[in-house]
Amino acid sequence: MKISFKKLKKEPGFVMTVNFAILLVVYMITRWFFYYMNAQHFQGVTYADVATLSWGGLRFDISALCYLNFLCVILQFLPIKIRNTVKYQHIVKIIFLIINILGIAINAADIVYYEFGGRRTTWTIFSEFGGESNLGKIFLNSITGYWQVWLFGIAMILAIIFLYYNPIKKDRKSHDYPPAKVYYPVHSVVFLLAFMLTFAGLRGGLAWKMHPLRQDSAEIYCKRPLEAAIVLNTPFTMLTTIHKKGYKDPHFFNKEELDGIFCPIKNKTPRGGEMKKYNVVVFMMESFSMEYTGFFNKDKDGGKYQGYTPFLDSLLSKSYCFEHGFANGSRSVDCMPASFAGIPRYIDPYCYYIYSNNTLQALPQMLKDEGYNTAFFHGAPNTTLGFKAFSNSIGFERYYGMDEYGNKDFDGTWAIFDEPYLDYFAKHTKEYAQKDKPFFLTVFTASSHEPFTIPDKYKNTFTRGDIPMHRSISYADHSIKQYFEKIKNEPWFNNTIFVFTADHCGVAHRDDYNNDMGRFLIPIFFYTPGGQLPVKCDSTRLVQQTDIMPTVLGLLNYQKPYFSFGKDVLDTSQDYVNYVFNDRDGTSMYYLDDLMIEYRNHKLIGIYEFKKDFSLKNNLLSKKGQFQQLPFMQRQMEAILQQYITRMRENNLTAK
Repeated sequence: MKISFKKLKKEPGFVMTVNFAILLVVYMITRWFFYYMNAQHFQGVTYADVATLSWGGLRFDISALCYLNFLCVILQFLPIKIRNTVKYQHIVKIIFLIINILGIAINAADIVYYEFGGRRTTWTIFSEFGGESNLGKIFLNSITGYWQVWLFGIAMILAIIFLYYNPIKKDRKSHDYPPAKVYYPVHSVVFLLAFMLTFAGLRGGLAWKMHPLRQDSAEIYCKRPLEAAIVLNTPFTMLTTIHKKGYKDPHFFNKEELDGIFCPIKNKTPRGGEMKKYNVVVFMMESFSMEYTGFFNKDKDGGKYQGYTPFLDSLLSKSYCFEHGFANGSRSVDCMPASFAGIPRYIDPYCYYIYSNNTLQALPQMLKDEGYNTAFFHGAPNTTLGFKAFSNSIGFERYYGMDEYGNKDFDGTWAIFDEPYLDYFAKHTKEYAQKDKPFFLTVFTASSHEPFTIPDKYKNTFTRGDIPMHRSISYADHSIKQYFEKIKNEPWFNNTIFVFTADHCGVAHRDDYNNDMGRFLIPIFFYTPGGQLPVKCDSTRLVQQTDIMPTVLGLLNYQKPYFSFGKDVLDTSQDYVNYVFNDRDGTSMYYLDDLMIEYRNHKLIGIYEFKKDFSLKNNLLSKKGQFQQLPFMQRQMEAILQQYITRMRENNLTAK
């Protein structure tokens, strides 16, 4: 069946394609105007950077327009002959213009609103301003104050109205169609292809293993989180958050007293002196529960418990470690915001929530500003879990994933096996050490992730354990040992601080770890072969992932204020508070010294003496009057929650 271009350009599918392309041009022009009007908020972003960000933004424009125009695509590609009538096309045009005029208006309005919110608007605006009684006056003021934006928006709307492509001016005659046995099969195939391409467009690509585009996906093209606003468009951020609710301010305290109870701004009065520019290497160990170690479980099974981490146990005996170490989340994506930006998980993972494009003050960027080289290593595909996007946004200059390593040594499912990948990391560590700059490097291990595959050559070596996780932990522990064997004699070794943390807990096999505390207990420790810290297992101080950044900065004698919900766990000042905060699906836990309280829906639901009651079997809520520290703990918990919620909503997560 031959189709001339004259006939093709009158096909409804071709009409939809042309009008879709016009919208892409309009959205791109709107992005550039957005940058032009808000350039003062993007210090250091050049027009060359905008070009790069715009190229990434094309994916999000396609996605937003596929969401908005899904119905029009269906209508224009349905294998029915009525599509070629003037009346049908008139109806489609009306639907198309109504939907896309609304999209353009929202996109243009955010050029104004960005100055106040500091990020692209999400669906939560309706809950945040739901009680506002003065919206009419606000809207009129914005029109008069930003008239050039509204003129631009009107111009873009007029552009899609007058440029709307529709060459179908008369109904197609029945004899102009091919036979039914040809028409319906061919157009059915075209319809399916159009449907698949549209679905791929709104997801952001054709790869089935990839996560659909989210707000945080924009950061893969960015150097800093604030640049995500240039990549994104507002219809996308609103449509992809339509099912999510923003945090509601609990109003526990007024603003004047809130900072006096708990303040996330740290280092307000620096200690003075020179910054100590030690190298820093962070190991984020996949699913390394405290349960799996022998070091922290010497009293288990009558003192016979060995664990599955002999090398880690030997390293712990040479390190400054803590008997009670806590993850601040339950997923891999919770670890990086907590460890590097002091942001714990609250209800939902920060990286996947509607506030994920907030501006953060993160350890990699802070050290890069002090002259450090920074890099992040993870042996999984570069799109995995949004790690590359987030690492870009917080200041890691380089990302080394499977794209850089290659497909050799792949475990067949998840990532590169740990031993060869940590050998690769060792080689790069040595290269960074030769660059006459201090370095901050992070490696995220992978082999102790489901399906817990280990190389065939080790299947008869690591056989001990009750579940597959145990054998993969033993292999990962062996791989870390090989890394240290390769670097321990390097001249820079003693000038390096090694930080170890798990990303979260793995499968709980022991009953005593299968509770609200045990599911968060992980090893966190600092190995300083140069003697910067004493060898000690601290049984009194509680440590959490959000403490990593403040503690590292304290060891480096960092001299500037910064933001974190954690603490410097080595702080010796009188106002030190020995606390941990974490949350499990809306149940928040606050630990202080040897007591833990639980909150749900901003109400106290549990009190536990967790050091005596490791399995949390005895809820002492009915005896709350006997705990003198309880009022202080409740105020601290409520202040943390209020600081977290209000600062997330206000995009106020830095010390600036």
